[in-house]
Amino acid sequence: MSADKAFDLLYAEFKQVSDASLWIVDENISTQAIPAATPLICAISNRLDIAQSLQRLGWDCSFNDYLLEAWPEKHFYNIFLRIPKEKAQAHYVINQAQRLLANGGSLYLSGLKQEGIKGFIERAGTLTSAPIQTWKADKQTWAGKITFDGTSAALLDDKSYRSLRQAPSDLTFSFWSKPGIFGWDKIDKGSELLIQHLKELTAGIDHIKSVLDIGCGYGYLSLHTAKQLNTQVTATDNNAAAILACQTNLEHYQLNGSAMADNCADNIKERFSLVICNPPFHSGFGVENDLTDRFLDSAAKHLTADGLAIFVVNLHIPLERKASRYFTLCETPVVTDHFKLVRLSQPKR
Repeated sequence: MSADKAFDLLYAEFKQVSDASLWIVDENISTQAIPAATPLICAISNRLDIAQSLQRLGWDCSFNDYLLEAWPEKHFYNIFLRIPKEKAQAHYVINQAQRLLANGGSLYLSGLKQEGIKGFIERAGTLTSAPIQTWKADKQTWAGKITFDGTSAALLDDKSYRSLRQAPSDLTFSFWSKPGIFGWDKIDKGSELLIQHLKELTAGIDHIKSVLDIGCGYGYLSLHTAKQLNTQVTATDNNAAAILACQTNLEHYQLNGSAMADNCADNIKERFSLVICNPPFHSGFGVENDLTDRFLDSAAKHLTADGLAIFVVNLHIPLERKASRYFTLCETPVVTDHFKLVRLSQPKR
């Protein structure tokens, strides 16, 4: 049994699979409780770390931004989705399920009541005249089975999930972004604070020849840093949509940089003069305390001996205490009501 009962509801249905099926996986999953690979079920994830975990366990899993259009019509008999945080993403999958499911095939949705699972099941049910089946693990955890019968040509509003659009903007850039990227349609206040103080925090340092942005998202920090410091930026993220958007932004504004899919820069061997990071502390619907440590460890491993790392975090994150394990010098030169900028140097890695 996993820590997420909504996944357990789906896993129970895996045992009944007798034809080609698709499992759509995102960041909500706990990799500690993934069931054994099922030969008739292939998986797809927009998270590189999740895809790699599934592959190591024997699953046939691909990594991309849910390119469901790549499969022909009526290709699957079952599609499984534990609903994600991004409503547009869930609607996109439901819309594609109508095309991908063979006659009599079913879409299985699961999730928690407070996440809106009942609404998702009901909206999916409006696309078919076949009766909906629902069941639950407890009062909060529900699942639904929707069988599409071809009676509806309607689609749910998925915010044109597949398409990049110039969504958030500031006085310097209008960023290409899309649903499926964390904070895709806004400018993160913490990242904005870091850029406001970037010049002063790097003042007096004349050796910034290369920059690593760990967890780049659509590229806010990467673009501003490349422009302000006139330097080369390597941007990395484990989200497929984020890499697409960040690379598009770098190319659109003709900045010196590139984006690559990687999990906490694990596969990057180069060391950098500057590491910038606005680390996530949420994973799926929960909070992972070790995420900050993973980003600090990566920053230390990728920083030159005389380099500098700048982190922006929420005030409640004890970054300074955690950072002492990875860096000799740690200072907090900027503190606001909600965020702090932490300047790290002399890596111990």
